[in-house]
Amino acid sequence: MRTHAIKRHSLLMLATVAALAASAASAQVPGKVQSKHDAVEKADVAAQDARQARDSASSAQAAATAAAQTRQQGAISERGAIAAQATAQQAQRAAEDARQASQQAKRASEDARSAQAAATAGSNPTGAAIEARAALSEARTANAVAADAGSVARAAAAATAEANQLPDRVIAPPSDGRSVDFAALDANGDGVISREESRAHGALSANFLAVDLDADGRISANEIAAWRR
Repeated sequence: MRTHAIKRHSLLMLATVAALAASAASAQVPGKVQSKHDAVEKADVAAQDARQARDSASSAQAAATAAAQTRQQGAISERGAIAAQATAQQAQRAAEDARQASQQAKRASEDARSAQAAATAGSNPTGAAIEARAALSEARTANAVAADAGSVARAAAAATAEANQLPDRVIAPPSDGRSVDFAALDANGDGVISREESRAHGALSANFLAVDLDADGRISANEIAAWRR
């Protein structure tokens, strides 16, 4: 009797373990399906980011090419030529930044596709889905960098066209030009006035390129002092 009781107990234990294992396995099925779905979704979005980054890089390169062509047309003054060269170089640097970011986005998209394939066919779709999410994050960051670089390149191309028309003689400021409150215009407190910040002062904004003696796209306190004289 005791032997039969032990056997029954052992059989019950085995049945319980088997039931728990089956329950765990069935619970993992939806998780695996969801992981595969997530990997596919992340790979698709990463591919879209890569395409957008490529478009931004193309736009940046077009702006850099336009800036170079504008500079080659010649400026009306020596100062204008110096400024045009600086802004055209800025456009080219931005185009290169956009190109590198586009390549990074492309690599991240390819990594996401590889993770998708691993999630679909592999034994660890959850891990592959995590890799796909990481690749998507990298693609998104690269896409944002490419977009920013494209904006910089286009702004630099526009500044190159303005620089070509810059006269040698610094235009004398009107009466309100002599009342520049440097600290008030320097909104972010970085010690210089950007083109955007100069728009709060009509005369300074209109003469930005003339006041920006070193053509670095920023106006220092010394350049303001020179403009006032």
